[in-house]
Amino acid sequence: MRILLIRAGLLGIVLAAAAAPARADATLFGGVATSATGSTSGPAFGVAFGRCPGILGFELEYAGGPGGSGAQTVAVDALVQTTLPIHRMQFYGIGGVGVYGETGSGEIASGDFGAGAKITLGGPLKVRVDYRVFLLGASPDATAGLVIRRHPQRFSAGLSVAF
Repeated sequence: MRILLIRAGLLGIVLAAAAAPARADATLFGGVATSATGSTSGPAFGVAFGRCPGILGFELEYAGGPGGSGAQTVAVDALVQTTLPIHRMQFYGIGGVGVYGETGSGEIASGDFGAGAKITLGGPLKVRVDYRVFLLGASPDATAGLVIRRHPQRFSAGLSVAF
């Protein structure tokens, strides 16, 4: 999974570097995520690279817990967003597919959907607030007897830079 995560991150950097000015952004975020294998919540940190030349766009994202603990996700998402800010806020809906993994659950094909807002601070800087629900598939390599909750969630906030 580590090689997949590195490749996805490098692909995101290459795609973001090739984007037209003011049509792409990079976001560093932190938040809290519920677990698919337990009832506890834990911290989540990640990076996202997106390109949205109009109403429709896409985003590549990696998120995980500190030190590789907690849930780790890699996702490719479609993005639908308002083209003009409303009171400095640009609202969006997002959904896509990816890979979800936790200690004991193995790697699981997943989908995700959510919504959020990008709030302009000034110039290219924005605060991003995001809520996601993950839709987990079957886990053939999970530990025997492990109960997997199929809809873990994440709430996050971060700093976004448009370029």
